[in-house]
Amino acid sequence: MLTGDLVQVRIKGKTIQPRLVPPDDPRLLELAGTILGAFHEACAEAATRGHLTGRLRELAAERTDHKLIGGLGKVLLDQCDFDTVSPLPPAELRALLFGRATQRGPLDIVAGPLGHTTAADVLAEVAAELETTSLALQQALYADLKDEQVLVKYRGPGPDAADGPERLLHRYNVALVQALLLRASSLRVKLAGPDPKRLRQLFRYVKFFQLMYRLERVPSGDPDGADGVILELDGPQSLLRQSTRYGRQLATFLPAVLLQPGAWRVEAEVLWGKRRLKKQLRLNHKAGLRSHYRDTGTWISRTEQWFVERWETASPDWNMGPGELIELGGQRALVPDLTFRKDGRTAHLDIVGYWRKGYLRKRLAETPDHVILAVSKRLAGDKVALPKTLQKQILLFAEVIPVNEVVRRLEAIAR
Repeated sequence: MLTGDLVQVRIKGKTIQPRLVPPDDPRLLELAGTILGAFHEACAEAATRGHLTGRLRELAAERTDHKLIGGLGKVLLDQCDFDTVSPLPPAELRALLFGRATQRGPLDIVAGPLGHTTAADVLAEVAAELETTSLALQQALYADLKDEQVLVKYRGPGPDAADGPERLLHRYNVALVQALLLRASSLRVKLAGPDPKRLRQLFRYVKFFQLMYRLERVPSGDPDGADGVILELDGPQSLLRQSTRYGRQLATFLPAVLLQPGAWRVEAEVLWGKRRLKKQLRLNHKAGLRSHYRDTGTWISRTEQWFVERWETASPDWNMGPGELIELGGQRALVPDLTFRKDGRTAHLDIVGYWRKGYLRKRLAETPDHVILAVSKRLAGDKVALPKTLQKQILLFAEVIPVNEVVRRLEAIAR
């Protein structure tokens, strides 16, 4: 994602729009190709982070669009893994070299008339003991500094990818919008007549990123048309705690919306600038944004995966399957994670991600009594403890949802 100093927007009154770039612009494609080339060279040479960022500064010095170059570079840096490369932890290596030098007395850069030991002598001596070279020791001496970390893995477009520059520009546009969502207090996603399978896919992403949400169905008004859906998501600025982590989850969710094949619209309230002025962000499927997520089906959260594995091992006499959409009245709906059946009775389990006390109150007011809300203690967004009145209506868990407790509650609430 882009940092605040790299975000480029247009502000007009109460609206804010990202300065998206045209991915088919020949001039921009050439620039993107040059930046990709710098990363491919750095990868081949196992260059340091400092060398790579220095190369980006050189490119920026030759042009006027500094923020664009920095943004494209940031997108690729996020797809790189850097690590400390040293025969010993650098702190231990420094202690060893400086200790050895202290034992030898004053060092000369070159051997003087009295034959004083030089720094090169100490390096050579320690290098021989560690079975490496003096040059390798010099490079490793401060390898724990951020700029001295070495590029060990690159996950961006390869050097032979003909569409690499275009993919980079598309990824930049998405990162630009994501940076704005880090400042959002709310997000609304409107889908026009979504395919049920695609809607289920989108909800899997909502659950995977543990977002706070509400779902509303909007009648199309056309007897032959499919109903629309409004997905309301709380933004990071609505939380008192864990807002940074939650904001990253919300921003990372955006490419899942872009997988929707039909018409969509995104509306967000963004708190902009030092004064945190409220601005409205509006985008739709005509903006040209392209998801970089592979369309491989649906995500399953680790919490759900662990529960399913424990459920199958325990083998309760309830049949478990994917959650089925529940009409809540007032055009609202709920898509729980799992649905359970036994002897003609039905109940559901919905795993709640991040939460606030007020959010849980609203969820409980709208949730039928045959739905269990599983709430993680570690994803609280409030400093206040959950009241006992709410604890009686939900299932609190620490790391793993207890199967036995779910079975007990299914027996009590199933319709």
